[in-house]
Amino acid sequence: MTSKNLFLTITVAAIGHLCFGQNYVGNNSSIQPAQSRSAVTQQSSPQITQADYENTTLPNVSIKSNLLYDATASMNLGLEFRTGDKTSFEIPVTYNPWTFADNRKWKLLLIQPELRFWTDETFNGHFFGLHGHYAVYNVSKLRHPPFSEYMNTHRFQGWLAGAGLSYGYRWNFENRWGLEATIGVGYAYLSYDKFECDGCGRWLESETKNYFGPTKAGLTLIYNIGGGKKPKQTKYIPAPPVRSAPALTVSFIAPEVEAIKERSSEVGKAYLDFVVDRAEIMPNFRKNATELQRIQELIRQVISDPDATITNITVTGFASPEGSYSYNQDLSQRRANSFRNYIKSMYGLSDNLFTTYGAGEDWATLETLVSNSYLSDKYRALAIIQSSEPYDTRERKLKDLSNGRTYQQIFNEMYPALRRMECQVHYTVVPFTVEKGKQIFRTRPNNLSLNEMFLIAQTYPSGSAEYREVFETAARLFPQSDVANLNAAASALSRKDATTAADYLEKVIVQNTAYWNNYGVLLWLQGNSRKAIDCFAKGGATGAKNINIINNQ
Repeated sequence: MTSKNLFLTITVAAIGHLCFGQNYVGNNSSIQPAQSRSAVTQQSSPQITQADYENTTLPNVSIKSNLLYDATASMNLGLEFRTGDKTSFEIPVTYNPWTFADNRKWKLLLIQPELRFWTDETFNGHFFGLHGHYAVYNVSKLRHPPFSEYMNTHRFQGWLAGAGLSYGYRWNFENRWGLEATIGVGYAYLSYDKFECDGCGRWLESETKNYFGPTKAGLTLIYNIGGGKKPKQTKYIPAPPVRSAPALTVSFIAPEVEAIKERSSEVGKAYLDFVVDRAEIMPNFRKNATELQRIQELIRQVISDPDATITNITVTGFASPEGSYSYNQDLSQRRANSFRNYIKSMYGLSDNLFTTYGAGEDWATLETLVSNSYLSDKYRALAIIQSSEPYDTRERKLKDLSNGRTYQQIFNEMYPALRRMECQVHYTVVPFTVEKGKQIFRTRPNNLSLNEMFLIAQTYPSGSAEYREVFETAARLFPQSDVANLNAAASALSRKDATTAADYLEKVIVQNTAYWNNYGVLLWLQGNSRKAIDCFAKGGATGAKNINIINNQ
C-alpha cells in the first residue's frame, strides 16, 4: 500500500464516495433537545418596526460544511474567524464513525486548522492558506478499483500528522450564504498497524510512511454570522406583555435521619519505590516522601476532625509482574502490612483499626496502560496480556517481544504505576444541630447528612442563593440519592430554572409521586401543558393541587 493512497483515502472524501455503497451497518441516531419556553411572566421586549441600513459589511464568523465530505457520509463542521483585514483562521473537524456493508469502512477523526491570507479582503475572493492536519483512522476493504487490490484486502489503523499549503476562492451571496472551493498540497507522516482483512482482525505488522501530495480538497457551503447590514436608526414599539403562568407547587422530600453517619474518604494512592525483593517502607528513598505525603494528608484530615471517629483503615498493596505470580502475591501482602505498620506508628493507631489486602500483580491496570500507549508491538502485547494463559507464561512471552525491547519499555514506563499502595479511611460523624450544621457546611459539608442539609435549607428564603447552594451541594455529595436529586430539581423549579431541573430529574431512578409532580412543573415551564397535566395526575396530592390551580386560573 502506498502512503499516497492511504492519505487520500482519509482526507479526500470525494474519491471515497466511489469506494462504497450507502448501505451501512448499525443504527445511529441523534436526539435534539426541544427549545425551552418559559411560562413565567416576562418583561415586554422592544420590537423593531422600521430601520434605515448602511451598505452590507463582511461577516466576523463563518460556519462551514464541506459538501465533498458530506457526499461520503463523513460528518464535518468548520468555524472560520476573521483575525484581520486580510487574514482569517479556520478550524474544520471531520468525523466518520460508520461501518458499511461487508465491513467496508474508513472511520476517521480529522482536524485540519488553517491560517489564511486574502488577496483583497477577508472572506472575499482569492486566498492562500497554511494548514496543519492530524487524524486517527481505521480503514478497510476499500473498493477495487479505484483503489488497489492490496487496500481492498487489508485493514489499516493508526494516525497521521503534517502540514501543507492551499489555494482557494470564496463567493459571497445574499442572505448570509456563501460557497468556497479550495485545494491543498503538503506533507504527512503516517503511522499505522496493518491487519489481514479476513475478518479484519489478525495483526500483520506496524509501518510508517512519509507522504507528499494532495492534502486538502473542498467545495464548502458557508453560513455567515456577524457583519451583515448595520442599522443607522430604528423606531421601537413595545411588544405586548406575556401572560403570566399559575403559581405551581413543587415537591420536596424530607430525607430520613441517619442513625449512624458513616463516611469514607477518597481512595488515596501512593506509588512507592522499594529495594528489590524488600517490603520495608523507606520514607527517604527516591520519591517516597512526596508519595507518602498524600496518604498522610488523607489520614490527618480525619484524625484532626473533632467530629469524626475512625472505624477502619483499608490498605491494599499492588505489585508489578516481574518475578513469579505467587511470589508477587506474597510480596504485595507484605508491603501492605509494612505500610500499615508505618501509618500505625506515625499516628499511634491500634492494630484492630486496619484491614490489609495483597492484590498481587495488577494486570488490569497494565492492560489499560498498554491500550493507551504507542508501543510498536501494542497489539501483540495486548493479545498476550488478555490471553487466558498463566500469568507467568504471559510475562515470559512479553519478554520475548522484539528481542526484549518492548518489555524493557513496559518495564521502565508502565511497571512503576503498578507498584502502589491504596488507602481508604472509614469513619463516623456525630450528629449536628441546625446552627452547628451551618458552620460545618462552610468547612466540612461531607460531614453532614441529607436530613441535616435539608433542615439547614429551610432556614433560608426559598429561591435564595443560600437555599440553592445547600440543595445543590447535597446532590453533589450524594449523587446516587434520588431524594437529593429530587430536592435539587425542586429548588431549581422554584426559581424557574428548567435546564438545571431537567439535569437533576434525569438522575432520579425511582419515579414516585414527587418525581411526577416536579416533572409536570418542568413540562409546564417548557410549554408542554398537555403532558404536564398527565404528570400531575401521577403526582399525588400536590399534583392534584396543581391541576386545580391550572383549572381555576
